[in-house]
Amino acid sequence: MSHVQFYLTIGIPTLAVLIGILMNVVQFNSINARFSSNDARFSSLDSRFSGLETHFSNLRTRFDARFNNLEVKFDTLIGKVVELDNRVTRIEAKLDR
Repeated sequence: MSHVQFYLTIGIPTLAVLIGILMNVVQFNSINARFSSNDARFSSLDSRFSGLETHFSNLRTRFDARFNNLEVKFDTLIGKVVELDNRVTRIEAKLDR
């Protein structure tokens, strides 16, 4: 076996292993870049959802205020009906005498 054959016997598998390692590093970096882009997209979605949460919170407070206003008006209306009922009851009581 000559020196050239010995170097080729050792060099070719070593070169193949080094090329394999290089390809794995390139593939790992590619996958890592994809995950990074997905992280950016999810961050964008998170910010959009937080904007929606504040919008819904504002809507909820507005609806709560409106319902409370309606509740106050309804209570006032019920009070007026009770007053009217009391008056009619008194009138009926006076007429029965």
